[in-house]
Amino acid sequence: MRLTADGTTPISRSVLVNDFETDDGYAFEPASPLFLAGDRIALGRDGLVVTRADGARLAPAGDWSTRCRPGVRKDFGRGAGKQVWGADEGAGGR
Repeated sequence: MRLTADGTTPISRSVLVNDFETDDGYAFEPASPLFLAGDRIALGRDGLVVTRADGARLAPAGDWSTRCRPGVRKDFGRGAGKQVWGADEGAGGR
C-alpha cells in the first residue's frame, strides 16, 4: 500500500506496518510493527514520527537501511522521502 509520509495527510484506512520504503531506495524498519489508523506519518533524517488522530506524537525506535534490489537491504546511511511503501502490500521481503 502506498502511504503519504508528509506529516499532514492522514492515513485513509487501518494498516499494520512492519517497514517503510522510500522512493529513493531507503527503508525504515520500526523496532516493532505499527498499527496506524487515521494517523499522520513523517519520515526524516532522524527517523519516523507518527502523529496520532488525537494529536499525540510518537517517535518509534527503528533502523534505516538501503535497498540494493527488491527484497535485499543493506544497513547503512539515512534517507527521507515523501512516498513510502507499507509492508502489508508491495513492500517486498527481507
